[in-house]
Amino acid sequence: MDKQDIEMIIMGTKGATNASDIIYGSNTVLVMEKIRTCPVMAIPEDVLYTEPKEIVFPTDYKMQVKRRELQYLIEIAKISNAAIRFLHVSKEDSLDEEQLNNQNLLKEYFEHIPHTFHTLHNVDVKGGLSAFVESRNSDLITFINRKHSFFGSIFSRPMVKNLGYYSKVPVLALHDIKN
Repeated sequence: MDKQDIEMIIMGTKGATNASDIIYGSNTVLVMEKIRTCPVMAIPEDVLYTEPKEIVFPTDYKMQVKRRELQYLIEIAKISNAAIRFLHVSKEDSLDEEQLNNQNLLKEYFEHIPHTFHTLHNVDVKGGLSAFVESRNSDLITFINRKHSFFGSIFSRPMVKNLGYYSKVPVLALHDIKN
């Protein structure tokens, strides 16, 4: 990949069996898991991709994010004039000190981009994210694909079921930077 200087991979998805309860097929998940050198965007089969106006970034604020890990997201938001909606799904009523520090870093990184912070309580992450995206007609879901993190819990094998709304919204996997 490095030799080809690829900026981003954009792929269509169909789901392994094209069954309505299997949103991302194993090939899509495999690409998102294996390609670590550039972002991967998956666009569901029946979606006509348009420039995003609202991008949802689910986060638990537990991992410190580096500015350069967000560079593609910042560029996409600037080019498309999209707003970023940080979504925290939590059982806790408040953030701890580390989470507040990480939230403040995001505020700093996105200082010049429209953004808001949202919290949903007493719902599971999958259902909360799906309801949030659906209720707001969001255009894109993005996250940092760390090994064994959000990506693993939402999209990994066996394929996640009952996430119907994911089939209507493109997903952008950014990658953590090790050094």
